[in-house]
Amino acid sequence: GRIFLLTSTCLFATMTSPAGAWAGNLVWAIGFSLQSGSDSAFLYETLKEQGDEKKYKHIDGDAVGQRFLLIALCSLVAGTVAHYNLRAPILIGIPFMAIPLVAAFFMKEPQAQERFSAWRQVNVLKEGVHLMLQSVNIRWMIGFAAIIATTGKVWFFTYNPYFTLVGLDIMYQGTVFFCLNVMAWLSSKYTPQIEHHLGEERCIIGLIGCTSIPVLLMALVPIQPSSFLVLVQNFARGFMRPFIGDYMNRHITNSVRATILSMQSTIANGTAIVGLGAFGLLMGHVTLLTALLVLGLTSLTLGTVSYLWYKLRIV
Repeated sequence: GRIFLLTSTCLFATMTSPAGAWAGNLVWAIGFSLQSGSDSAFLYETLKEQGDEKKYKHIDGDAVGQRFLLIALCSLVAGTVAHYNLRAPILIGIPFMAIPLVAAFFMKEPQAQERFSAWRQVNVLKEGVHLMLQSVNIRWMIGFAAIIATTGKVWFFTYNPYFTLVGLDIMYQGTVFFCLNVMAWLSSKYTPQIEHHLGEERCIIGLIGCTSIPVLLMALVPIQPSSFLVLVQNFARGFMRPFIGDYMNRHITNSVRATILSMQSTIANGTAIVGLGAFGLLMGHVTLLTALLVLGLTSLTLGTVSYLWYKLRIV
């Protein structure tokens, strides 16, 4: 996964056409899919082996939060550098993208419970699908996560066009990205405390609100200060991985954990692909502000339906 992600960064740094952008995104998607799910399972299984699985939210929140903090600091540099050369921030980032690849070779996996076999992997996949179909908790979270992740992914790709629309200089766009990543860092780091004080249900309501209402406000009030409403979505961006990961892990049996988490990630990314395609088609016929209005209303509607399902079937 890290090899593909590093390769995608090199492709982005050297692309000269839309085809290059497509290639970079395709390679990135493969790398992300390989890594996503396996990293969460790796952490949870390691903690479970030590009898410390309750620490999952704290450690995952800390890890994700530190990444957001680093991105925030890099955003300040990237905004300034991009003002003079748009390609330079990506080129500068390539050596740093290689660091996690080196670290990956020194990971020690939890003790395997069974010997590897292709037939066993087929059975694990069947067990994972069976558990997903049987567990209302897992099915609900997969659907809920897909709504939140798709809205966030589509919204993210509108940041820069929106900043340009309201006349925000690219140098200050780096400042906005710094602020939003600091917000994501804080919400990720303090996910356990936030959930403890608010409770699971209010956290779910909060995620729905954070990924729909700000989009509507940005569409209805297109001025420079509205750019900072992306901070609200990035609160959800930082909070959702530890929150969703902990929820999923609590409802998954040991033998199929990585399979279920990978399936959840695959479904979320597949939904995001459909969402991005639909949003792109919509943008061909309406303005950015109208498209954002549609995105916000769709997210709020689907989020409300998901919450009602949660209240009726789970709580």
